[in-house]
Amino acid sequence: MSADGRAERRGRLLRGLLAVLGLIALAALIRRAGTQNVWDILAGVRPGWLLVWLSVEFVIFVGFALRWRMLLRSLGAALPLPRLVGVRVAGLAVGTLTPGAKLGGEPLRAYLIARDGVQSGPAIASVAVDRALELVANLVFAVAYCALFALRDQESASRVLVVVVVSGIAFVVATALLVRRLKRGGSIVPARMTAVLDRLGASEDAIQRTDTALRELLFARPRLLAGALGASLLLNAIILAEYGVLFIAFGFWPTLPDLAGALLGVGLAHALPVPASLGALEGAQAVVFGLAEDAPRLAIVAATAARVRDIGWTVPGVLYLAVTTFRRRRDSARDDA
Repeated sequence: MSADGRAERRGRLLRGLLAVLGLIALAALIRRAGTQNVWDILAGVRPGWLLVWLSVEFVIFVGFALRWRMLLRSLGAALPLPRLVGVRVAGLAVGTLTPGAKLGGEPLRAYLIARDGVQSGPAIASVAVDRALELVANLVFAVAYCALFALRDQESASRVLVVVVVSGIAFVVATALLVRRLKRGGSIVPARMTAVLDRLGASEDAIQRTDTALRELLFARPRLLAGALGASLLLNAIILAEYGVLFIAFGFWPTLPDLAGALLGVGLAHALPVPASLGALEGAQAVVFGLAEDAPRLAIVAATAARVRDIGWTVPGVLYLAVTTFRRRRDSARDDA
């Protein structure tokens, strides 16, 4: 077996192990809470609040698309807002279903808008900067969530804070190195990687156009970046409210520390390379709130809310991809005829 094959096999084993551990944590959590208690939570869902949640979810996705459109327009590219909303949902769906810490859908986003006529450079650069801004906002809020959750469980919050700080430092260092390379006139792609990307279909010209677009966004548009970062922070605040609505839909009126703990669990789960976060979403909530603590019902509600939210963007994203693919094939068949 080749080295690549062995690495892929190890990756599959790791993902499988993480999924099994998550499912074990879920089983322990259900046993701790009691199956009757779990059933009462699921049976007591409030449809009216679910409709409110869907409305908030719609606002969030429109906000994501508006932020992305800001970046694209600054690079001379323009697409209809509904199209960007659809592509954003599709990217999130693919990111959820593939192992890649929610990053698997980003190449798809760039590909879909490039297929709509956006040049490869602006397409890739807009997605990269959009994702980076989202990660910055997530890190800021993760620190705030740790501070809030410390009001409930200082020991658990301190452990999660260590993970957040280490991740933040790694992100800042990696970003600083890339920005420095671009500022000196270099490329985001090291020279030794150019041949590999060329074999994968990424031409040197496309890489150069991406570098140019990134320099335009990072060095010539500081006000735009500040505005986009502000939008990212606002969207994270709306996401916090979104979780509050989901908790209420399942009959639990959460405190801010409760919501902070739930979102920390979601962040930990999405950082794992497990497709669809199988078992990870539920297991992370159990870990954050503590199986030995007196909060099994809260952990169950948090896990259910996280799973419903993931389904809330995965199903529409998959349907959007299916419909657009069918339409494109139908139009292509008509043109051939």
